[in-house]
Amino acid sequence: MNKNTRRTRPIVLFAVVLLASTAAGGGLGAEVLYSGPVFSVSTGSTGGGSLTESHEHSVASNSAATPAPQNIDDLIRQLGSSDATERAMAACRIGRMRSSEVRPAMDALLALLSDDTSVDGKLCRENENWGGDWDQSSPGREAAIALEEVGSVAVDPLIARLEGDDPVARKNAAFALGLIEDPRAVDPLVRTLRDQVVDVRARSAWSLGMIEDSRAVDPLVEVLDDTSADVREDAAWALGMIEDSRAVAGLSGALEDQEPEVREQVAWALGMIEADSAVAGLSRAMNDSVPDVREQAAWALGMIESSDATSALVAALKDEVPDVREQVAWALGMIEDPSAADALMEALEDEDADVRKQVMWALMRVIDSSDADIDHKELAQKLRKALKRGG
Repeated sequence: MNKNTRRTRPIVLFAVVLLASTAAGGGLGAEVLYSGPVFSVSTGSTGGGSLTESHEHSVASNSAATPAPQNIDDLIRQLGSSDATERAMAACRIGRMRSSEVRPAMDALLALLSDDTSVDGKLCRENENWGGDWDQSSPGREAAIALEEVGSVAVDPLIARLEGDDPVARKNAAFALGLIEDPRAVDPLVRTLRDQVVDVRARSAWSLGMIEDSRAVDPLVEVLDDTSADVREDAAWALGMIEDSRAVAGLSGALEDQEPEVREQVAWALGMIEADSAVAGLSRAMNDSVPDVREQAAWALGMIESSDATSALVAALKDEVPDVREQVAWALGMIEDPSAADALMEALEDEDADVRKQVMWALMRVIDSSDADIDHKELAQKLRKALKRGG
């Protein structure tokens, strides 16, 4: 399965301008222009492939308007074409029509869910930034996206296909149910978390995350031990979307998963839940062998904003990977623990300019929010030095 995990990856983009000077009394004047943490969002598991991503709404609704035939009858006929690309394009164009126009095509779209013929995924959405893996699609995948526009009317027939014999139709039905986000689909999707087919289990987990219903928490925690890394990863993403603290214990255990992509997704989920009980596990994850996992764990600790994470983060300011150090600095700035001030001052001499910028921002937050014992003259000197170096 070509995994395309839906996740919200933290990309820290900070514009920091510091004007430092020592006042007569030894204080520091500083002006910080802060663009804030920007979280990039990818579109996630979609149909025939399979998340980071996050989220921010349904894949189908993100597509730009494209000229399409207005006659729904013509498009319905094209859904039965002998050419797979024409079938997929017809489904795509139907999905871009108004809901009232799409409903007459519901039965034909439902019938197309079992069509897993590979087509060029970019034909339908060229020059669109959907994120995820859209190099390849299928008529069934495009039909699932179009069925979102049908809405709640399609839920019962989609559930029937979810419980049918065709694994491709089950997979695409699960996908469509996630896009529609109707709570009636929760129990059927929970049942298919134990489907014999990996793609169906993974899509069901993803869809439960889209619906964000707390009834799915315990079943999703249970599949964190699924034999498929794809399923475990989508389950972790879904638990992060639901944001229920009951998942913390299971997710914390999954920080030891053998697959780094799963551990990374688990760390993201724990950051989304923002529970203090996750700090211990995430602090240990700061020693993970994979930089992306350490970076995501640092982001999660920053989201939780607990001073219990300070010591682990301070140690990680010396991580060998600049991206990790940069994320660690952001996290320390979010926590605003004065005990991190000295380590942040030292990190102003980091060899990486982006890290130094992030450290400056973090240090200003720590100073502004506390009575940290800072040698302001020394700080001013280090800031000037950092600025001269391009940080």
